[in-house]
Amino acid sequence: MTIYAEYLLLENAIINFIILYVTKRFTRTDTNKIRLIISSLIGGIYTFVVFYPSLMFMAKFIMKFIVSILMIIVAFNPYTLKKFLKLISTFYVVTFVFAGAALALFYLSDIQIFVGKGIFYIRDFPIKKLIFAVGISWILIKGTLGFIQSKIGKEKLFIPIEINLNNRNVKLNALVDTGNSLKDPISDRPVIIVEFKAIQDLLPIKVQDIFLKYKENNLDVVSTVMSKSNREISFRLIPFKSIGKDNGMLLGFKPDKVILRDEDNKILSEIIVGIYNNSLSPNHEYMALLHPEILK
Repeated sequence: MTIYAEYLLLENAIINFIILYVTKRFTRTDTNKIRLIISSLIGGIYTFVVFYPSLMFMAKFIMKFIVSILMIIVAFNPYTLKKFLKLISTFYVVTFVFAGAALALFYLSDIQIFVGKGIFYIRDFPIKKLIFAVGISWILIKGTLGFIQSKIGKEKLFIPIEINLNNRNVKLNALVDTGNSLKDPISDRPVIIVEFKAIQDLLPIKVQDIFLKYKENNLDVVSTVMSKSNREISFRLIPFKSIGKDNGMLLGFKPDKVILRDEDNKILSEIIVGIYNNSLSPNHEYMALLHPEILK
C-alpha cells in the first residue's frame, strides 16, 4: 500500500483531535481548541517516523508513551499529578475504545487500512464511516464510564466547598445532585442549594433571626426577609418544584465566590446560593446540593 505523508498527517491529526476532545469532555477539563489542535499535530507528525528507517527506535512503546505524555501536557497543561493521571488514563481508554470500534467498522466495510510501526492509515479516507465510528465509540465510552462511576460509591460524589461573602466564609460538604436543575430565573445562573444552618454566619443578624423563627421555607420567610434586606446582601426569589410542592419559593443570594475544594480548586463567581431552611441529609453527610452544570 502506498502511504502519502500529507494524508497520513491529516488522518492521524483528526483522529488525535477527536480522542483529545472526548478526553476533555469526560474529564471536564478546561482547555481551548488551539491547544487541542497543536497537540493533535504533534501526534500526527510523530507518525512520520515510518518514512525514516533511522528513526524507527521512536516506534517503541516507551517513545509512544513519552509522546502521549507530551500531547496531554500540551493539550491540557495539568498542574497536579492526580489530574495528569486522570487525563492520561482517560486518554488511553478513549484511544482503545475508539481504535477497536473504528477497526471493526472498517474491517466489516472492507476498507483498506494499515496499522503498524506506530501509525494508523486509511486508504481513501471515509469521513462518514469515521464519524459513525466516533458515535459508536462515544456511546461505548459513556456507557462504560457511567457503569464504573455508578460502582465507585456515593462518597465520590461529595465535594468540599467554601462559600465567601463580604470577607466571611464557611466550609461544608456538598453532594453533586444530577436532579438539581435549579437556576436563577433572572440571571440564568445555576443554583447551589445550601442548608441555612451551614451559612447562618454569612447572613445579617436580622435575617438569621427570621430564618430561626420560621423553620419551614414559606412565604412568611420570603416576604419578611425581602423587607428586611439591605445593601449588605441582595436577595432574589428562586421558584422551584418538588414532590408535593408545585409552587415552592427559595431565597437566594449571589456570593462573592464559591470554591470547589477538589483537585482543581475551581473558583465559581457566576453562581447563586439558595437557602434551604431544613435538613438536606438525614445523617448530615452533606449540607448542600451542587448543580451538575458547574462541574463542566
